[in-house]
Amino acid sequence: MAVRYYALERPGRIGTLELPHRILMGSMHLNLEGNSQNLSRLAAFYRERAEGGAALIITGGVAVVAAGGSANMFVLTETSDVAALAELAAAVHEVGGKIALQLFHSGRYARRDEVGETPVAPSAVPSRLTGEIPREMTIADIHETVDAFARGAEKAKSAGFDAVEVMGSEGYLLNEFLSPITNRRLDTYGGSVNERMRISLEVVSAIRSRVGGDYPVIFRMSGCDCMPDSTTQAETLEFAKSLEEAGVDALNVGIGWHESRVPTVQQVVPRGAFASIARCIRQNVHIPVIGANRINVPELADELIAGGYLDFIAPARPWLADGHFARKALAGDRAGLNVCIACNQACLDNTLVRPYRPVSCLVNPRAGVEQMRPITKVPVARRVAVVGAGPAGLQAAVTAAQRGHEVVLFEELPEVGGQFRMAARIPGKAEFYETIGYFEEQLRRLQVEVRLRTRPKAAELATFDDVILAQGVKPHMPQIPGISMDCVVTYPQILRGEVQPGTDIVIVGAGGIGCDVATYLAHSWRLKPEASAFFRQQHVPEPAILGRNITVLSRSERYGKGIGGSSRWVVKQEMKRLGVEVKLNFAIESIAQDRVTGHMDGQRVEIPADQVVICTGQDGCDTLSNKLEGQTQVHVVGGARESTGINAARAMREAFEVAYSL
Repeated sequence: MAVRYYALERPGRIGTLELPHRILMGSMHLNLEGNSQNLSRLAAFYRERAEGGAALIITGGVAVVAAGGSANMFVLTETSDVAALAELAAAVHEVGGKIALQLFHSGRYARRDEVGETPVAPSAVPSRLTGEIPREMTIADIHETVDAFARGAEKAKSAGFDAVEVMGSEGYLLNEFLSPITNRRLDTYGGSVNERMRISLEVVSAIRSRVGGDYPVIFRMSGCDCMPDSTTQAETLEFAKSLEEAGVDALNVGIGWHESRVPTVQQVVPRGAFASIARCIRQNVHIPVIGANRINVPELADELIAGGYLDFIAPARPWLADGHFARKALAGDRAGLNVCIACNQACLDNTLVRPYRPVSCLVNPRAGVEQMRPITKVPVARRVAVVGAGPAGLQAAVTAAQRGHEVVLFEELPEVGGQFRMAARIPGKAEFYETIGYFEEQLRRLQVEVRLRTRPKAAELATFDDVILAQGVKPHMPQIPGISMDCVVTYPQILRGEVQPGTDIVIVGAGGIGCDVATYLAHSWRLKPEASAFFRQQHVPEPAILGRNITVLSRSERYGKGIGGSSRWVVKQEMKRLGVEVKLNFAIESIAQDRVTGHMDGQRVEIPADQVVICTGQDGCDTLSNKLEGQTQVHVVGGARESTGINAARAMREAFEVAYSL
């Protein structure tokens, strides 16, 4: 049944720009920019989001000068880049969309080896993100930068963009000037908040002088830096009011710096957690306020707009997960929405590795390759069997069915989801249930036959034209004396609730799964937050909770391998908060009924344990390919094909590519 989101449906306005509803697409870098060979691919990405209903698309950051950019970024001082940007605007306009260009300067977040010179900043304060020590900008540098923003806005307007957004958030240059952490100047651009905001106001004034008073200008400001001793809330509100007075048409509220130790975009962040910060700003200005962080579903967005927190939403990653985010929301097709689960595995994590990888999406492997992988029907349908209904199997079945094939999906368990169902039980990862629900809905709509509690025989599978084996993985059981004892269990037994957790638990293996299991066990022993709140409200002492001792053993000097760079520090921080002990460089020797014995730093160590959980990787579960050889077309994907280093992003991408190619 369709659901109406009345607040989202309302038309809106940003300056002279009339918008049909309240759902924008926020800025995100795709690592496709700045390369002419990727231009058609980038245009196809934007075009599909315009067709998907975005009221306004905001581009990834475009550097106003080369020194303020990064690898794979357009630069507005390059004539060829401006021409390429004009093609992107034209592509969006061809399908009736609107697009704004984000004017960007990375400041001290620039990298010397990418921009060819020492990064510049308000003061020479080292960047923990890049390790760079920037050069303090001279007054002449500042004036040139202000002019570069203005000339960039003029070029954006000439190239056909409907608006510009000035990047002044997330710890980039203009945000660095506003913060006393990075601005230690003693001249007219440092000191009091009036001096620290001066460059931003000059940028807005200079842009207005170049593009006129009618051209829409959005300013992306930081609502909260999430950095100790940075800009105060009072200063932030004063800055917002000053931007309005300077002629800004809307404020887009960003949260946090890349150096912050406060999670802002990870799964652990509750949906809409930062919306109240935007509301404080909205209560102090008379221009529209835009927000985004962890607003990934239409019901929440509608509630926030109806409740006066925001005027528009501008999520970014949800548009990777579903290129028709707005169209589905406005049609009330909540069940058909492929929800962003904030895993970051194929998007942000791809921007944190070098060489950088093109951004995609775990739950939508087609993101970024829309031009090469249009969802069109094949001329001749084939009968396709998919074995295994975990993430890879679900992706394969849905993709094959979308292409017009007749698909049967086999699963030996009583429900689909596989590893995602276990992952969803980890605190902060319940979003995985959204993906399972989406695939279940797609299987129903595409009329895929699903056979649960079924292990197909090779003879039956041989009757299909193609067989996709996506049986996934099983826990790897290392050769350790005592591993067959009753006190030893596997991570699926713990996460599926097949065994009761112990009190003194040793987790063997400190990769992503070991860390997840440790977090799960530490949380599950504690009082639920709602129960704790109830006791406080009723002035009843909370009952004493007996401790659970959890020790994670890593055979190397590090832990958390396999967790993406955007989330690893969050996981480690949470484990520390929960009191999980991690022992590094631990060589396990044996397991007994009440302890684990091994060596660490040259010393023999015994750890008390009434339960040992094995999290030492996985082995593939391909039990059919040999039996089917020569009888039908067999395709093995995901962990069943190669378990080493497997993750859901790789498994689902492989499944998508194989199914698409049939």
